Amino acid sequence: MDRTWLLLTWLLLLCGVVQGNQESINQKYHDVCSGMYSKEDFNGKVDPYISFTLEELSLADEDDDGEGVSVAVFDFQDYEHIGVRLPNGEIQYICDDYALDLGLCEDSSEGQFIIQETAIDPFTSKEHKLTSQILTFTQQELGTNDKVYSINKTGYYCVTTSSFISSSSKFKATVNFRNAYGQLDASEAYKMPIYAFLAVAYAVCTLVYSWLCWKHRHELLPLQRYILVFCIFLTADTIFVWMYYIIENQKGNSSVALHVYMVFISIFSAGKMTFTLLLALLISLGYGIVYPKLDRTLLRRCQIFAIFTFAVCVAFLVQKYSQNSESLSNLILITAIPLVLCLFAFYYLTLSSMNKTMTYLREQNQVVKLNMYRKLIILCYISLFILFLGLLVSTFAYVGMDTVDMIEQYWKTEFLITDTWPSFVYFLVFVIFAFFWRPTSTSYLLACSHQLPTDMENVSEFDLDDINSLSDEALPNREPRNDYQEHDHNMDIDLASDFEEVPSVNANTNANNDVLFDLDYDRDAKNDRSTT
Repeated sequence: MDRTWLLLTWLLLLCGVVQGNQESINQKYHDVCSGMYSKEDFNGKVDPYISFTLEELSLADEDDDGEGVSVAVFDFQDYEHIGVRLPNGEIQYICDDYALDLGLCEDSSEGQFIIQETAIDPFTSKEHKLTSQILTFTQQELGTNDKVYSINKTGYYCVTTSSFISSSSKFKATVNFRNAYGQLDASEAYKMPIYAFLAVAYAVCTLVYSWLCWKHRHELLPLQRYILVFCIFLTADTIFVWMYYIIENQKGNSSVALHVYMVFISIFSAGKMTFTLLLALLISLGYGIVYPKLDRTLLRRCQIFAIFTFAVCVAFLVQKYSQNSESLSNLILITAIPLVLCLFAFYYLTLSSMNKTMTYLREQNQVVKLNMYRKLIILCYISLFILFLGLLVSTFAYVGMDTVDMIEQYWKTEFLITDTWPSFVYFLVFVIFAFFWRPTSTSYLLACSHQLPTDMENVSEFDLDDINSLSDEALPNREPRNDYQEHDHNMDIDLASDFEEVPSVNANTNANNDVLFDLDYDRDAKNDRSTT
């Protein structure tokens, strides 16, 4: 148990202040870590390495010319080999006069970290040998040190520092974790091909949906127009995020222009998430499908809650892009917790509203629309299940590891949990949703309309006068007609001249032979379809 707490303390210290591939280090935050890929595992133009640059040094005693900064670069799994445990339980890290008197190090190593070739675990009494070299040196002059740590194998590497002789000295340095492929963190390297694939996938979906909208342009619903615009929006958002990682990989994240671009894509991505939730909520309330309009007060509340969620989402994304992806700092919870609460509220409101809408449709015998909403609510539950399944799988994957192995493996799989898995789930859910509401030759029948029952129990509720009155309301520009029209050969009830739906009963009925009757259908559009 004590060993676990010691390792967790190391992890929190080593992941303290990190920003991008070049990470700052000083006398307060004197440890930084980052994952590194070998050139064989992730090919690039240069050999990966770790360098140390001393930018500022303020000596506690200006007369002491021997004072400097002690530096150690090592693989995290070899952390036990740094320092020597004293009989009183404390660990002596620096080779100073006290360590020399105890014979813990040699004179040639004075001022440097003490390194043990073989370390003994105090809890298991097992010996551990070094798996990689540990680079130690001291630096007094400003600039980049000549000693560079070469990366020969993929791993999680750390740099720790300490002020030699005086603990009150102040310094500031930069550690450059240079991977073979560029300036991007190793934990984010695979995001470039992933977002490139998503951008192409969204573009293909946008082209297909655009073609369907053009093909059935006379039958489009307002919801289908929103979906088309949203397809274009999602494609642009994915391309912007992909370009962000490409620019950061080439230029690093130190430029002001990249930070401005980061805020821009944060706002863009927050808009994507918020509009998705708002659109799902409005559909669950029956907007444009069950009811022509929603109550103004209800609609205003939905919009206000969406604006609040948008602000919280922007704050979370800005903080997420600003801090290192490998960091386990709890500061992210400041924006993460409100965002999770907003998402939970949206999910709850959407599912509860959809259940109420389905109850209403069931009572009104609106079978076709009821089946559509059943598909949507099943899709919502499946998406939640898949998200939680990914979380459980990733959790159980780390349960069997000890703390060192978990820290060594976390940076390799972090992007799968936080980015890739939710992004692919969102993509699949959106594609299925768009498929449900794709434009078809009969999609106009799903507009704000009422389904005429043909069963003997409910058909008596409708008569010809009701239908004709509804038709007069739906087509205000039509000429008055007689209920009975005389023809050359016989006299009958002519419904086909006014309602396209009746002659096409066999084409536009469901399994129960129910007919959809459109109250808002434009007569001109009907003539165009008849011509086609």
